[in-house]
Amino acid sequence: MCATTAKNILNSAELDELCINTIRTLSIDAVQAAKSGHPGTPMALAPLVYTIWNRIMNFDPADPIWPNRDRFVLSNGHACMLLWSTLHLTQTQAVNAEYERLGQPSVTLDDIRRFRQLDSKAPGHPEYHWVSGVETTSGPLGHGVATSVGMAIGQKWLAAHYNRPGFEIFNYRIFAVCGDGCLMEGVSSEAASLAAHLGLDNLCWVYDNNHITIEGSTRIAFTEDVEARFLAYGIEEGAPERQ
Repeated sequence: MCATTAKNILNSAELDELCINTIRTLSIDAVQAAKSGHPGTPMALAPLVYTIWNRIMNFDPADPIWPNRDRFVLSNGHACMLLWSTLHLTQTQAVNAEYERLGQPSVTLDDIRRFRQLDSKAPGHPEYHWVSGVETTSGPLGHGVATSVGMAIGQKWLAAHYNRPGFEIFNYRIFAVCGDGCLMEGVSSEAASLAAHLGLDNLCWVYDNNHITIEGSTRIAFTEDVEARFLAYGIEEGAPERQ
C-alpha cells in the first residue's frame, strides 16, 4: 500500500487539464517524430474532443462495436493524431475486420511512435476497418460530414424498424468535427441541406473555424457567411438530445 496525501490528489479541473495536455503532447510529439502531419488542429481541438468523448458521447472503449454506441467522425482527417491520442488514452480495444475482439488496444504507444509509418495503427488519416474506433475513412474534405448524414439516416431507419414503446434499442447520436476545408466542398452543403430537410436531430457537426488553410488565410478563397448558409437550411444550434 502507499499513502496518498491531499496534495497528490488532482481536483476535477486539474485532471481535465492534464488529460487535455496529454492529448496535445502525444499529438505534437508524433508529428515531430514523423516529420509530417498537422499539429495545429490537435492542439486547438484537444479540449473539444476530450469533452465530447469524456462528457457527452455514450461509448464503451471495451466494446467499440456496441451497436448503440454514439459515433464520432473526424471529417478533417488530416488532424488524425487527435483521434489516435484519444483512442490510446481511452484504451479503446481492437477488433478485426470480422468484428472479432482481439484483446489488445486499438492504438498502442508504439503505433503513435510510428505515426504515418507502414503498418502503424496510427496512419495519416482515419481508416475504417484498419483502426478500431474509426467509424468511417475520412481524408477527402467534406467526405466525413457527408457520411455522418448517412449514419444519422441509418439510425433513424433502425429506430423506426426495431424500437418499441418503452424499449429503445437504437437511439445513438453522431458527432462530426469538420474544418474550413470541409465546408468549402459542395458535398458538405448538399449533405447539410438533406440533414435539415429530414430533421435529423441525432446529428451534431462541430465547425473548427480557424481561418487557415495550407495556402494561407481562408480569405484567399472563402469569404462566405457559413452561419447564414446553415441557418438558411433550417439547421438549429446545439447538441442533439437523447430521444
